[in-house]
Amino acid sequence: MRKAHGSWSRIEQALDQMGYNTPNTSTVERFNGTARRMNAHQVRRSLAFAKRDRTRHALAWWSATVYNWVREHRSLRHRLEKPVGKKQFQQRTPAMAIGLTTYVWTEAQILRTPIYPLSKI
Repeated sequence: MRKAHGSWSRIEQALDQMGYNTPNTSTVERFNGTARRMNAHQVRRSLAFAKRDRTRHALAWWSATVYNWVREHRSLRHRLEKPVGKKQFQQRTPAMAIGLTTYVWTEAQILRTPIYPLSKI
C-alpha cells in the first residue's frame, strides 16, 4: 500500500478511530460521493465549472464546512433520555458529535462568523 500524504502513524490513528484495521475503499468513496453531490463543480459531466484553483479550493472548503456544521447526520443522532412528544432522538452534526458546538448551525451563521487568521510567529 502506498500513502498519498500524511504520516503512517497519523493514518493508523485515523483508521483506529474509525474502527478499521486496513484502509476501507467504501469509506473513501462514500466521502467522495457526498462531496460531489454537495459541490456541482466536482460532478463529472456537469455544466458547472470553476476555472481557477482558488475557486475550486474555496468551494471544497465550503462544502466541507456545511457537511460538518450544518447537515444533520442520521448515523450521529443521539437518543433522548425523555422523548419530547414523538421526538426520540437529537439530530447531530459531526461538529456536535465531537463537542465543537452544541447546536446545528445555519449557513447564514457560518457566513457571519468572523475568522481570524493565525498569527505568524
